[in-house]
Amino acid sequence: MHLTSRMRRLAAPAAALAAAVCLCAGAPARADSVVIDTIDETTTESGEGPLEGCLPPDVIGRFTVVEHTVARVVRTDGAAVIKGVNSYDFHMDLPDGRYVQSGTNYERFKVVLTRPYHTVLSTVSEDERTIYAADGTPVGTLTISERKKVVFTDADRDGEPDPGEITVEHVRFDLTCG
Repeated sequence: MHLTSRMRRLAAPAAALAAAVCLCAGAPARADSVVIDTIDETTTESGEGPLEGCLPPDVIGRFTVVEHTVARVVRTDGAAVIKGVNSYDFHMDLPDGRYVQSGTNYERFKVVLTRPYHTVLSTVSEDERTIYAADGTPVGTLTISERKKVVFTDADRDGEPDPGEITVEHVRFDLTCG
């Protein structure tokens, strides 16, 4: 199987989580023990780029995305399950005074890690944004729905998807402009 850049992007979160949970965190002390951890983290990213799919690609805006991740990690001797939600607050200012603001914007995810280095990543995301005129009047919408499932076996244990290590990839992506 040829490994595309999209496959690498889809498998990267699973690989990073696999490395973080299985390798760094270590296994519980006893084979029958369970360790439960929580993740509650907020990050902010800013940059410039086009609004995907709904405006001409040469219209470049300045965006800020605040991501809040809440998850629960359950580890046993041979496995870990990470289940959580990423919520996003997206804002973009366009050069002509228009701006874009997110409404519903989340990604639910589940990652199941089993030894030796087998990962199943499933996500469901909804992203709704409104495009506003400079005076605050709504002038358009952007809606993205995505479901994906990736099965990744890190045979060489390097944390990177290599040819043949991704055995399942299902992606459904819908983008609607209104």
